[in-house]
Amino acid sequence: MLDVKITAYIVPVAEQPQASLTPVISVANIADEGAVITGLIRIYRESTGLMIYSSELAVTQLEHHSTTNIAALTPFDPPSPADDDYFIKADITATSYLPGPPTHDSLGAWYFDIKTPAMGEAPAGHAVTHELGGSDPVDVTGLDGNPDPHAASHADGGSDEISVVALSGLLADEQTPLPHYHEKHLGVFVESDMLGYITQYTTPWNFSSTAGGTTTQLPSLPSHPGIQSIRSSVNANSGMFIRLFDSDSIRIAGSESTDSILRPQTLALTTIRCGFLDTETITDCFDGCYLESVDGTISGKTANNSARSTTGTNYLTVTNTWYRARVAVNADATRVDFYLYAEDGTLLWTDFLTTNIPTTAGRETSHGIVATNSDTTAVTLVDVDYLNLAINRVLVR
Repeated sequence: MLDVKITAYIVPVAEQPQASLTPVISVANIADEGAVITGLIRIYRESTGLMIYSSELAVTQLEHHSTTNIAALTPFDPPSPADDDYFIKADITATSYLPGPPTHDSLGAWYFDIKTPAMGEAPAGHAVTHELGGSDPVDVTGLDGNPDPHAASHADGGSDEISVVALSGLLADEQTPLPHYHEKHLGVFVESDMLGYITQYTTPWNFSSTAGGTTTQLPSLPSHPGIQSIRSSVNANSGMFIRLFDSDSIRIAGSESTDSILRPQTLALTTIRCGFLDTETITDCFDGCYLESVDGTISGKTANNSARSTTGTNYLTVTNTWYRARVAVNADATRVDFYLYAEDGTLLWTDFLTTNIPTTAGRETSHGIVATNSDTTAVTLVDVDYLNLAINRVLVR
């Protein structure tokens, strides 16, 4: 089973000189399978709680039983003056080369100081005169950095008590754990199946025809057990949809993700949508976060009350080739990432959107796959092997 963890912050260090820095984290893969690592790293001001820096991590392929350092894509330039008012957080998503739900890991806040760079050597000829007892000793009375005796103020109950919130390490007192993302302890929702064996009586997904379209189960392949083939009919805009029963089953709130394993068969005049969607026909979504393939060209889309955004890049697929399509919403539902992988796990394309993400009441959506063809000749549109839905946050039920 996939098991990827953030083990440490490499950059910044606790006492970081005031200069441009690029955050780096150490990530370990202790599972028996390789994974593609993506993620986000943020820096906050402790005094205000405001985020002042955010960057994606470099997309990294991490083989099993290995550890690597992963850097952010952009540098962080600390504002002047130097201050001790910063902390950093990291979140990653590990996607296995093999079919299965992704895993997520977060590392608690790491507090660090931005310090003015140390001065160079004292000019020759007068260092001794500035030392204690010299003719011109340096006086630091009243200067910042020369505190009065104050150990008691940092002790338990002191006026400036030291807090260990979010620090790592072992304390003498018993500790109440913070909420932590571990499927053995929390209500993490996951639904997945090999679609060849899905029926409306055993899973929440429903198979339904659009304008007379049909579906047929194909013989299984060694790496693709349970394949459903979607066909159009002689009616225009016909096909099938595989979707949760209700069109408003899901409210996007953060940490949702979905994977679909597909093999296109007919590209011309064919439209395929997969992910978080509320449509059952050729009509585009009112609300959703989904991948859309039109005539074989796939792009990422978001829809909020029919206002839609589309990724600036796309990818042209080919027929009779297996693809793994992934849609992932970040932790605070402010960004949706789209990925397309080859059958062997190679990342073929990725892009993201930050607009028209449906998160408010009344903008609920659903989940599944819709495939239609606008021609009036019955053709095979797409073969579907796998469908997965995961919500990797605490669900209080």
